[in-house]
Amino acid sequence: MMRMYIQNGVPYEALCVFVEMLSSRQCWPDNFTYPIVIKACGDLSLLGIGVVVHGKTLMVGLEFGHVYAELSCCLMYMNCGEKEAARRAFDTIWMMEEGMEPDCATMVSVLPACGYLKDLVSGRRVHALVEDKGLGKKIVARNALVDMYSKCGSMDEARLVVDKMGERDVITWTTMINGYILNSDARSALALCQLMHFDGVRPNSVSIASLLSACGSLCSFEYDLQQATNIHCYLVRSGFLSSIEVATGLIDIYSKCGSLESAYKVFSGVPEKGKDIVLWSVIIASYGVHGHGEISVSLFNQMIQSGVKPNEVTFTSVLHACSHAGLVDNGLNLFKFMLENHKMSPCPDHYTCLVDLLGRAGRLDEAYDLIRTMPFKPNHAVWGALLGACVIHENVELGKVAAKWLFELEPENTGNYILIAKIYVVVGRWKDTENVRHMMNEIGLRKKVAHSLVEVRNV
Repeated sequence: MMRMYIQNGVPYEALCVFVEMLSSRQCWPDNFTYPIVIKACGDLSLLGIGVVVHGKTLMVGLEFGHVYAELSCCLMYMNCGEKEAARRAFDTIWMMEEGMEPDCATMVSVLPACGYLKDLVSGRRVHALVEDKGLGKKIVARNALVDMYSKCGSMDEARLVVDKMGERDVITWTTMINGYILNSDARSALALCQLMHFDGVRPNSVSIASLLSACGSLCSFEYDLQQATNIHCYLVRSGFLSSIEVATGLIDIYSKCGSLESAYKVFSGVPEKGKDIVLWSVIIASYGVHGHGEISVSLFNQMIQSGVKPNEVTFTSVLHACSHAGLVDNGLNLFKFMLENHKMSPCPDHYTCLVDLLGRAGRLDEAYDLIRTMPFKPNHAVWGALLGACVIHENVELGKVAAKWLFELEPENTGNYILIAKIYVVVGRWKDTENVRHMMNEIGLRKKVAHSLVEVRNV
């Protein structure tokens, strides 16, 4: 029964059955029970319970004799973001030493662990094992290999696996496309989409969302509004626009092409009940990036009224919008709303937006007081926001404080040195300007030459 609940995507029910089993005192967990329970903990990110169950497997001597329990522990720690614990669990897999013969399901379980840990050496060893045991003909094993190599950053090896496959399904192509995107190679991702079409494989909503992500990475440079419209027409004809992930990606592309009207039309076309937090966050950020802070705040309020609960990203987007539009009161009220109504602890991005908001408005002392009261150490983005505001308002003393911290956090970032030097130039402190240049020369830094790209008649 527990396995059935796991397979049907309801791990919480599987844990409830496990508790009932223990409470009955009529039967006890065995080699097959613990891996299922550990997997349920991983699916629900219940690290505390997972650790307790893992400890129980050690107490009963199960882990070192049962490969599935070991793999379940590794995957559970991966899902909970505990990389070191996952590494330790992964290193305890002794199935070959115990003379156990791995099957395809085992290999498909091990490969994601290699990818998560970015352990290319172990991944290659598993790949060799897959070939040695004749499992490489199974498409599910090949897809797992592509995913592993992609996450380890070895796209050449991932592509080699794909090229050697006799049969390639939509999962194969989508995994490879996502791999290129993960490794910041959007052009190759788009080229692969064309190959998928030539291979006769019809994309699904996941592969279309990946395609839109690749387009979004390039549209600021190579994609214009007409191309975005062509993509939109294809999505309508193919029936993919009903997917929330696809609609979100299309809004992002239109935003980067500067067409907020088209972005909003796509947003409006999604039924109210289908609008999730990601979609709301993207449309709020789109208007904010283009300087329409009032509209971003209005959309945020509409989202709250619709019953969608904002997350950290949503608050970052709307606070950023307020900062760029100079909506100081709105930004401060939203920050207060986040703390009091949603009991959300601010992250560094929230403080960066607030410092930038106050700094742009010339309220530098308030911005600095906010930094000093932060519950954690300010990062380079926070100090960078303050330094940028000091340049605008020619505040030398606070600028020196911000620059001092930035020199410690980012000693090789030439932009920080140039900004503080700019303040000195504006107020006529030429000796201090020379001192900054000497500092740069001593550590071998040079000002990076800027370049501009202007498009004229699509050239």
